[in-house]
Amino acid sequence: MRNIMYLRPIFLGIFSFLILTVSRGEMISPLKIPLLMSANFGELRPNHFHSGIDLKTQGRIGLPVYAMDDGYVSRVVVSPWGFGRAVYINHSSGLTTVYGHLDRFAPFIDEIVRRQQYEQEDFSIDCEFAEGEIPVAQGNIIGYSGNSGSSGGPHLHLDIRDTDTQDPMDPQEWLSPLITDDVAPEVRNLVFYTHEGVMGNTTRRMERKAVRASAGSYSIGESVPVWGDVSFGIEAYDRMTGTTNKYGVHQVDLYIDDSLFFSTYIYRYSFDETRYINSFAEEGVIMRTYIAPGNRLKSIYKQVENRGILHVDEERAYRCRYVLTDYDGNSSSVEFSLIGKLQEPPLPKKEGIYFSYAVDNLYKKDDFGIFVPAGALYENLDFTRRKIPSKKYCSDIHIIAPSVPPLHKAAEISVRLTEDKLSDKRQYYLVRLDDDRSYPVCGEYANGWYKAKITEFGSYAVSVDTLPPTILPIAPDKWSTREKVILKISDDQSGLKSYRGEIDGKFVLFELDGKTGRISYRLESNRVKKGSEHTLHVVVYDMCGNEQSYTNSFVW
Repeated sequence: MRNIMYLRPIFLGIFSFLILTVSRGEMISPLKIPLLMSANFGELRPNHFHSGIDLKTQGRIGLPVYAMDDGYVSRVVVSPWGFGRAVYINHSSGLTTVYGHLDRFAPFIDEIVRRQQYEQEDFSIDCEFAEGEIPVAQGNIIGYSGNSGSSGGPHLHLDIRDTDTQDPMDPQEWLSPLITDDVAPEVRNLVFYTHEGVMGNTTRRMERKAVRASAGSYSIGESVPVWGDVSFGIEAYDRMTGTTNKYGVHQVDLYIDDSLFFSTYIYRYSFDETRYINSFAEEGVIMRTYIAPGNRLKSIYKQVENRGILHVDEERAYRCRYVLTDYDGNSSSVEFSLIGKLQEPPLPKKEGIYFSYAVDNLYKKDDFGIFVPAGALYENLDFTRRKIPSKKYCSDIHIIAPSVPPLHKAAEISVRLTEDKLSDKRQYYLVRLDDDRSYPVCGEYANGWYKAKITEFGSYAVSVDTLPPTILPIAPDKWSTREKVILKISDDQSGLKSYRGEIDGKFVLFELDGKTGRISYRLESNRVKKGSEHTLHVVVYDMCGNEQSYTNSFVW
């Protein structure tokens, strides 16, 4: 995309301005232990770039977490997913710090949060606060580290954002003196893609394993024969001192014949851009040079020639070199060459219906329909759909192809039922089939059809859920001595929608751990009278309207 290259001086000027408009600030560490990261800024994740860094907490839960600077609590989030328990603090420097996956809040925050939860009668809340409502000073304990939300193990997630835009920035800018790194990135694989060209005996994709030649130096062996248009991809990870974790690569530069052809630098981005990672990274791991026409990601690209596509039209060697650099300047390189070899490219095959990334696309035939809005696709494609009769489901299995990255916007599909016998139409739901597993996609029934929004192509069918969720009490004989009521709730079909717990007819706040499916309530003497028999009642609903309840008595 040459217009990106031509705009480079202006873009880099804007890039520098965006960095300089936010004061760096003098911040302290949020933890009083030696800092080690389990994940860094900008790592490739499903549907998003990692918005901060993950700090190890020595495998423990309950370490004090400190406000990094003076400010005020601007937002508090509690959820079984995502950041779990999180505190947002706005600072006069123009920055916002975010502390995620907390086990619990400091008492002065927890009191306000619990009041809000009881007012809303909901464990999950998202509350915003004005300046002056909850002031904090640098070094105040604002919570304790944990494993809440979608965390895969005890750690502290830390974001540093521009308060005005909420753009996340690399926290290493503020914490780098406290983090040691003298290990260079590691290269795994190179991938080559043709664009109406030809490459050896294949026409689309070739993968080569990178072999370490010496410290920081890699190669892939034989040259790659190419004719026509080719783009590149690299699978690589950063490494750091004192850990075995693998991280995202801070900067990637690709040189062709000693000229910079492509460059990315991940320091700051907008949340509006983050889903474009599905076009940037193949299968979430391979960073591509090719910029699809529907890829609007801007902030990470430093330089791009011809949309990341090299035109090979000379019978000669094209010398290529990737250089990968981490935040502390440690770098690795992998050298390889393309050999321009005149070959006749195959004629492109057109098998389906033309779908454009730039406009709305509608397909409807007999028992199936799909609407793909403009901007959902990253590039044009030949859409195909086939169906397989099924006795297991209430519709045929509809296979939407070709395989493409997850959609940038949701598409809507309509599937006609082949069997429509349920009186309660809420009990129908859509499933996405992947090998031997199925994933619920809930929408709505309408006159013999089921409609739902989907974010990826694949195989879909209409299923039925007539079974209620399950509720399993965990060690009820110990509720009184532990002063904690614990149950496990689950639904193996359409999935859980909501739950509610009461003791003696009054709402009590059960906390949900999304990873384990356990809900728990720590008995409170100001809400549950001590020394009495009590009646617990819990009701759980799934996404298809099925209901399950559990009632039991206990003494506390």
